[in-house]
Amino acid sequence: TAEIRLERVPVLPAAQAVAAREAPGREVSLAIDEAMAVRAQPELLSRALANVVRNAARYAGDAGPIAVTAKADGARVVIRVADRGPGVPAETVGRLFEPFYRTEPDRARRTGGSGLGLAIVKTCVEACGGSVSARNLVPAGFEVILTFDAA
Repeated sequence: TAEIRLERVPVLPAAQAVAAREAPGREVSLAIDEAMAVRAQPELLSRALANVVRNAARYAGDAGPIAVTAKADGARVVIRVADRGPGVPAETVGRLFEPFYRTEPDRARRTGGSGLGLAIVKTCVEACGGSVSARNLVPAGFEVILTFDAA
């Protein structure tokens, strides 16, 4: 595998491009300071965000908007992608980043999901030295949290 070169990547333009491409016609709110940047490989950041936003658009249905935020947390930047959909069964949250894991066995037939999206997200984020987690929101919704080094 080629060595991954991390560079300064502004978060807002990356998030804007992903939202336009992965959730066309959907309401996506971006709360990201223009100066916010992370240390990442641009293509890996884009791929990770794309998978998360695509999932939010697919599974939240019309329970709108998808919210993408980025906040500094010391030497890190925390990017959150939240939707207002039904979330996932609580007992499955810890397995969502496993390859081919799906919360429902029939989900692939209905939605085309292979169970690889969040595994790809994890691989991309960790290759950039970051971490990823997810949680259900109360009363409804789902959030994926991507953490990178600040640039």
